[in-house]
Amino acid sequence: MSWMFLDWFVPIYLLVSVLVLAGFGACLYFLEPGLQDAHKWRQKLTTWSGAATGGPQDGR
Repeated sequence: MSWMFLDWFVPIYLLVSVLVLAGFGACLYFLEPGLQDAHKWRQKLTTWSGAATGGPQDGR
């Protein structure tokens, strides 16, 4: 009879755990300025490397 309890408890527990971890990660991202700066640096690097590898260029 205890397996019926586990049938609904385990999926709900896993869903709540994932949501809590995602919320914690979002809080860390928005409250820690260094993480946002690192993300901006990566976007600049991607834009620069795209142009260096033959991406679209201005003036053509």
